[in-house]
Amino acid sequence: MDDRRVQASAEIVRKAKSLAQESRRDAQRMQTPNLPGAPDAEARANKPGASRPPPAPMTIEVAARSFHKEAVGYGFTLADFVHFASTLLGIAMDPHAGASADAEAPQPPAERFASLPVVGRNVGIRPFGDSGDRQHLDRWVADSDGRFFLLSTTSGRRQDVDHLLQDPHNHIGMVTAGDRPIGCVAYLDHRPAQRRAELRKMIGERDLRGRGLGREAALLWLGYGLGGLGLKKVYLTTLATNIGNIKINEALGFRVEGILRKEVLIDGEYHDVLRMGLWLE
Repeated sequence: MDDRRVQASAEIVRKAKSLAQESRRDAQRMQTPNLPGAPDAEARANKPGASRPPPAPMTIEVAARSFHKEAVGYGFTLADFVHFASTLLGIAMDPHAGASADAEAPQPPAERFASLPVVGRNVGIRPFGDSGDRQHLDRWVADSDGRFFLLSTTSGRRQDVDHLLQDPHNHIGMVTAGDRPIGCVAYLDHRPAQRRAELRKMIGERDLRGRGLGREAALLWLGYGLGGLGLKKVYLTTLATNIGNIKINEALGFRVEGILRKEVLIDGEYHDVLRMGLWLE
């Protein structure tokens, strides 16, 4: 992302913060009317430890649309939007990010996501290998959905867990919610000279699927891929019938690069396979 886009990102972040602050003040005024001799809602909200109502969904949508409109005007690409989202997530993790409207532009993912662990709002990612990690992975890949973490959609063959973990070209991360392991992410066949790798992601705990945790984990993992591994190209393959996964990938900025018709035989049925890619910069 060039200097002009970085400056644009910083300006839009400042506007988004201002809009969110105004929304919180308005919500506080409506929900807690001032009483004679009592501090006003804004003063109460600014007290240390005071709880604040979340911004209304419409406010979030307005802020997002405002950002999109301005960013397009600055020539943002899809990769820029992913880069910006990663940077914005980094700001949210920094308790001093909103201290000043004139603060410097946020640090790029190259610095913020240079090493593991990386921590987001709801999940974190640490290196795979703690006691019990192998047992969790074995259990997750044994169910009907988790098995696709090991399945090669180009060959239709299920990879071996030992090979997955021992291959020096693979990087495996454990997704956690607090201290609880809940899933895995991976970069397979990492080629440093080519600066590319294949992405795999999985929320292994059934009770936590469908809550957006996989998307947040993938965003953190992409930040690490850019900042920690220096990746430029990330790709993945998915069954054409897996609409939910395709939507998540598209939301992260991945786009279809090719369709392999009737490529793999799974459970007695042939499936089309999509190859999706993302260029990071």
